[in-house]
Amino acid sequence: MTIEEILDVQNLGISGDMILIEYKSSEPIERFSWGELIPSLSNYGVVVVDFYGIGEILLRKFIRKSGKEYALILDALRDIKVVKVGPGAVSYGELLTEVSPSYDPQIFLKHYYSIMTRISRLPKKPRYMIVFGLSHYIHFEPDSSMKALLTAVSSIPAEDLVKIVLVNKEILNEAQLSLLREVSTIVGVFEDGDLVF
Repeated sequence: MTIEEILDVQNLGISGDMILIEYKSSEPIERFSWGELIPSLSNYGVVVVDFYGIGEILLRKFIRKSGKEYALILDALRDIKVVKVGPGAVSYGELLTEVSPSYDPQIFLKHYYSIMTRISRLPKKPRYMIVFGLSHYIHFEPDSSMKALLTAVSSIPAEDLVKIVLVNKEILNEAQLSLLREVSTIVGVFEDGDLVF
């Protein structure tokens, strides 16, 4: 069953939803994200928010492990729009914007507003936003990052998008995970190679 079918069958993925998917470092999240999730949703329009190049690192890991040709995979991903947050390369998709990571709530809010405005002005409106590396962003400045995230999410709702946020739960503490779960409409766990809601 494809991710698209899972979302439809379980009535998940309604515009405005935030789907939190937790995983451990040992799980093949690169296979799930780049081999199943993004290809299944790409026909509907996808924006990737890539903190610190984690999405890029996972893509390269997926390509090495899958044995597929790099150029063929990149060609399939060319229509993806990318928001790059912080350092790191992005070799896939079309770079929509690049911002510096900020832990100040007001600066983070300005960046978030700018990103959401750019997305809303795209000729073909994407339906899905997939976020890589949020757990890493939180890990570097735990208290400040949670305040910045909560300020942005509570101030500017993204009701036109289904947001799918992949977080490494081994990087975060229980309080941080609890806050992310609270602002999510759906929580899933990727474990033993399967996604369970």
